[in-house]
Amino acid sequence: MEDFDRIPDVEREMAELSHLQLQVGIFGEDGSFMQMIASANEYGADIEPKNGKWLTIPTENAPKGAKARDIEGLFRPKDKNILAVSDGKGGLIPMFYLAKKVHIPERSFIRSTFDENVDDWVEYLVDQVIELGMGDSGITARKIMESLGNRIQRSIVQKIRSIESPANSPITIARKGSNSPLEDTGHLIDAVRYKVVNV
Repeated sequence: MEDFDRIPDVEREMAELSHLQLQVGIFGEDGSFMQMIASANEYGADIEPKNGKWLTIPTENAPKGAKARDIEGLFRPKDKNILAVSDGKGGLIPMFYLAKKVHIPERSFIRSTFDENVDDWVEYLVDQVIELGMGDSGITARKIMESLGNRIQRSIVQKIRSIESPANSPITIARKGSNSPLEDTGHLIDAVRYKVVNV
């Protein structure tokens, strides 16, 4: 008799499931910094200066997060595409490389994760819906979607950590101290989120 008592609950949860949508990715306002970083890596990008003729690319000597205007005594040595400061002994300490354009190669971490895992995710979802249909009192439509969202989020984070190719440029490796192309500050990993929304 208890199984029959659960039928209205199951019907309600099944109906609820059809009104829920799972969204996974990098959220924020359109044009946010993290969305720009994610898009540049997901699809590749060519970056050119918006103001002036040069991009300033920090060397390993530049303080982390510093902009060229933040460094006192910075100058461009004649016929060199760097910004440097004096080392006080007649030499230079390069702080920034100057470039007309920087190419970021495609390092897909969202689309590729989807392609590699979609069959497993669908199988998991089907199993959960069957459990819901069987009247498992611990399963709800929202819990199914949140659990799936959590799985997808973890898969994307694992993908970010596993990508090794295309490798960083030697300049980037020197500045970061590693050749993990999508990991530096951890902000991209922290920005991977999921949300369950009513539709």
